[in-house]
Amino acid sequence: MTVVESGAGAAASGEVAEGAALLAENAWLRARVAELLTDIAGLVAREATREAEVVELRLQLEALQAELATLRRMLFGRSSERECGGSPAVGSPDGGDGCGDGARGEAAGSAGRRRGPGARSGRRSYDHLSRDEVDCDFEGGGYGCLSCGQPFTPWGEHVVEQLDWLVTVRVRVSRRRRYRRGCRCGGSLTVTAPGPSKAIGKGLFTHRFLAMLIVERYVAGRSQNSLVTGLARHGAQLSPATLTGACAQVAGLLAPLAEQIVGRSRGSWHLHADETTWRVFTPTGGGGPARWWLWVFLGPDSVCFVMDATRSTAVLAEHVGLDPDSGQLTDDADGGPRRLVLSSDFYTVYVSAGRRADGLVNLYCWAHARRYFVRAGDANPAQLGIWARQWVERIRALYTAHGELAAAWHTAAAAPSPATEKRLAAAYAGWDTAITVIDTVRREQTASPGLQEPARKALATLDREWDGLVAHRDYPMIGMDNNPAERAIRGPVVTRRNAGGSRTEDTARHAATIFTVTATAAMHNLNLLTYLENYLDACGRAGGKPPTGADLDRFLPWAASPEDLTTWQQPPG
Repeated sequence: MTVVESGAGAAASGEVAEGAALLAENAWLRARVAELLTDIAGLVAREATREAEVVELRLQLEALQAELATLRRMLFGRSSERECGGSPAVGSPDGGDGCGDGARGEAAGSAGRRRGPGARSGRRSYDHLSRDEVDCDFEGGGYGCLSCGQPFTPWGEHVVEQLDWLVTVRVRVSRRRRYRRGCRCGGSLTVTAPGPSKAIGKGLFTHRFLAMLIVERYVAGRSQNSLVTGLARHGAQLSPATLTGACAQVAGLLAPLAEQIVGRSRGSWHLHADETTWRVFTPTGGGGPARWWLWVFLGPDSVCFVMDATRSTAVLAEHVGLDPDSGQLTDDADGGPRRLVLSSDFYTVYVSAGRRADGLVNLYCWAHARRYFVRAGDANPAQLGIWARQWVERIRALYTAHGELAAAWHTAAAAPSPATEKRLAAAYAGWDTAITVIDTVRREQTASPGLQEPARKALATLDREWDGLVAHRDYPMIGMDNNPAERAIRGPVVTRRNAGGSRTEDTARHAATIFTVTATAAMHNLNLLTYLENYLDACGRAGGKPPTGADLDRFLPWAASPEDLTTWQQPPG
């Protein structure tokens, strides 16, 4: 082989080796590109996941901001009901009053206008209070000229009246005279004059003290520690156990009266219903504090409180008379079908009861519905502020229309005439116009895309409870909200917050008994101190037991005589 051939062969071999190297490098590059493409695909997928997480976090942030705005409004803000004008159901037995304390409609008249500083001129008259006359004169009596000493002649007097608040804890001593026989006739050798009646046989307290204790503890909402400290401040050192025992004994005496009120409430044709939590610290068989529930049922002339360990349908069913199996209302005493109108919020117990029972009509609270729109506006003021205000105005117009409908209905019922019937027809037309506007707007906005979640939830609530909201048209004598029940339960809530709850289950049930009696008496404008003192006097006359029969019925406000009602409305003598 020649040298040239050898060089050519070597060059070919080099080219082959270089080609192989290039191919190997190309394969490596392809593999590297494939790896990079896989990495890129993974990065794209992770980026999409991150974007989805960011969107979800933004939605969660908006929800939390909306919840924070709502909680701030509830805790620190002014009540939304105070901003809503509207007319109440004038003359309604339950006293429904539209959107809280807002401006009244024309149907309410001048009596419903808000009063404040400067609304009245002059001071109130306190001539009904007892008077303590004090004569004020110069030392030694009279006055003389400082220069010559000649005495001044009397020239009338300057009278100044002030209110004096005197709290006195004193010991009441009753001395019962005893007599011994001086003759030799048969019979007892000694006799003792009768003393004051005592509702609690060997109790330490007078009836007035017990009445004051019940009012301060359960109506004014003072805690046990506050009462013990306050009494000690006036010189009476009493143990909490003594006061607790006295309250329990008074609750036992009030129990038959409360049972009569419960029976009256169960027979009512219309009830406002609400419930709130109540803590029991040492429940029977429990290892720690338990959350109970305090229910209130407000009728036309009665207020009934029920303390129960659950918030289930069983409590409502037992009170209003729902059959546990069929869910239907039990028949009236005469065997006829019974109907019940129930004003409430949107709690599922009331909703499910209304759907099952044929004769039960649910009237849902428009004030609660309005809050959903107000809170939606608070959640996002920039985008939903105007939207929420527009909804508030629509509901305000509905309240105004309902106020006119209620006034026209009461006028037509009291004095039927062509004029009143015409006014009633016009009022129904006004209601229909206002509710049609709300119905049309809610349907249009629900179908529109891009609506924010708080607004969508408010509209969904309105749609879900629509039947119970529009049912107010058939009952113009009843207010459009459940505010009467919320106001009735407000006092016990204050007591719960100050005292924390009840120590045992028995004390919790005693509280419900006392709330029932005192709230019903307050509904009829009775002075609680006078009313309770008179009832305890009756218990004392009955030998330390609750009165029975006509003596018990006498203390039911709807069965009491006008003379008793007038007496019980006055301050204690």
